[in-house]
Amino acid sequence: MWSSKALFAAALVLFLAGCGFRPLYVPPEEDASGQGVYAFDLFKSISIANIPDREGQYFRNRLVQLLHPAGRSGAARYVLNVTLNETRSSLAVQKSAVATRANLTVTAQFTLQPVGADGSAGYGAVKTISGYNIFQSEFQTLMAEKGARERALDDLAQQLRIRLAAILTTTESTPKQQ
Repeated sequence: MWSSKALFAAALVLFLAGCGFRPLYVPPEEDASGQGVYAFDLFKSISIANIPDREGQYFRNRLVQLLHPAGRSGAARYVLNVTLNETRSSLAVQKSAVATRANLTVTAQFTLQPVGADGSAGYGAVKTISGYNIFQSEFQTLMAEKGARERALDDLAQQLRIRLAAILTTTESTPKQQ
């Protein structure tokens, strides 16, 4: 007899195979030129536009570290434009109306545009929330907020990296000729 877990696993495999699901870390498929391409090899073709403000500079540097760990080589085929938006909300308010905890919500809206072409290869937004304590000391609070902001930007960079891999693999993949 088949167990319900085995039937569920088999159904899940068939469903994912039918919808075009392809893991990002599988061995490469051949591209149009007949060469194998890993999803993350495609990051070399992305140029990251400057992002305003200190937070934007930190975020861009983190993206450069994630997308181009060995440096970018070759001509850019895509330009990544990112806009950051940050909001702060107070939580855990005491009876005296003093907040002791806050959340920092950071959203990155992005557009991946082909160089020299109109339109976009992909666009979207990634969002994260990072919390920190509010202390009586202003310096402690500023350092806690800075740490929360950096954690949020690091998380956004990781999320954006995965989204870009998904966009590039669907953009770059072509049907195989038989």
